[in-house]
Amino acid sequence: MTMRGHEVHSIDLPGSGADTTPLDQVTLSLYADAIVKAIKAIGKRVTLVGHSMGGIAVTAAAEQAADSLARIIYLCAYVPVNGDSLSSLSDLAPARLPTPVALAHDALAADTQPSARVETFMQDAPYAVAHWAAPQFRAQAMAPMTTPVQVSEQAYGKLPKSYIVCTRDRAIDPVLQRVMAARSGCSRIKELASDHSPFLSRPTETAEMLHRMVTEL
Repeated sequence: MTMRGHEVHSIDLPGSGADTTPLDQVTLSLYADAIVKAIKAIGKRVTLVGHSMGGIAVTAAAEQAADSLARIIYLCAYVPVNGDSLSSLSDLAPARLPTPVALAHDALAADTQPSARVETFMQDAPYAVAHWAAPQFRAQAMAPMTTPVQVSEQAYGKLPKSYIVCTRDRAIDPVLQRVMAARSGCSRIKELASDHSPFLSRPTETAEMLHRMVTEL
């Protein structure tokens, strides 16, 4: 994206990546606050990109910071309408094989089975890339997944929204991705022949699709 002229910022949400917030303190509001803080630090209108469960987080943040945003792009992500949670959206998915995600840390978090990470989340990625990424997974706090998102037409509702459906996704069913994109009012819906981690398996194509969504009117 930087090679295409974009200024790119990424953050570790509370309790994720290098962030050390205890899982029992992680909430959806804390996710939203972290994103809003990053938006304010940038100091100009930004495009938010949310991937996977990050779609829930950027939606909650967008409600608070709508005037600072140019667009939201969802990348094989959960997209709530008012009152939805990640858990309720998951219930809309077609029947499928049992998920490799299980409760952990006294039910405060959900974690993935290490042996299933590559085949579930990045089966199209090069072997070395996938086996570098898989050990970096961390347990994710349950609270943000079960908390309903509250959005309004006056704030979140006025923002342009786009969606990239990953058609080979084994983590979020592509049928559910299309349903969420349509019901949330995404004006542009594109499809990419990729697994759940297109930035690993199809980095060039992903960057080009994001670039076009940001720059095309």
